[in-house]
Amino acid sequence: MGRNEEQNERIRKQRKEEIENGALYYFAKYGLAGAKISDLAKFLGISQGLLYRYYASKEELFRICSEKWIEDRDQNFKGLVDAPMCAKDKILFLTRHVEMSMKKDKKFASYFTIFENDSLTSGVGKGSMFSRWSSEPIEMLADIIRQGQEEKTVHEGNPYQLSIGYWELVFAYSHNYISSDTLENYDFNLLNRLLIKNV
Repeated sequence: MGRNEEQNERIRKQRKEEIENGALYYFAKYGLAGAKISDLAKFLGISQGLLYRYYASKEELFRICSEKWIEDRDQNFKGLVDAPMCAKDKILFLTRHVEMSMKKDKKFASYFTIFENDSLTSGVGKGSMFSRWSSEPIEMLADIIRQGQEEKTVHEGNPYQLSIGYWELVFAYSHNYISSDTLENYDFNLLNRLLIKNV
């Protein structure tokens, strides 16, 4: 007995999710500019024809992977900014989330790395994927930093620049993790120390 339309759609959706998860790691390692459809298909263990059946180009696949992350991330982050907590606890929570997410799933580090790679090839101007990725988290963390400065728990300085420093370190950890496949000797508490006094 053949599969019905609903089963076919479920299989198609599952296959796309598998492709997008695998492609994310591939883009993190090689960047969009360095990615070749033939190598990407080989990396995913599928034919080029099957890859083209789901996506018109590597650029489309990259865009889909990236935009899913931006949407999910923004929803989660906005909840943290508005949470009824002191800024110190928000920063500690954010750092713990970064550490646990990176240790649990290489996909998390892959997202940071693909945006970094994209900034090198596509630039960081307004409208670029990197600009879309970085502007919201930088602004939202800067709001938390301002709150912490008022509460006297966060270091003095330009909140925007402090936020950039935090995220740059997350980028560095992610890039090194994708390159080396290990998180040994990573001090995630350094992220907290960049912002919080006496931690």
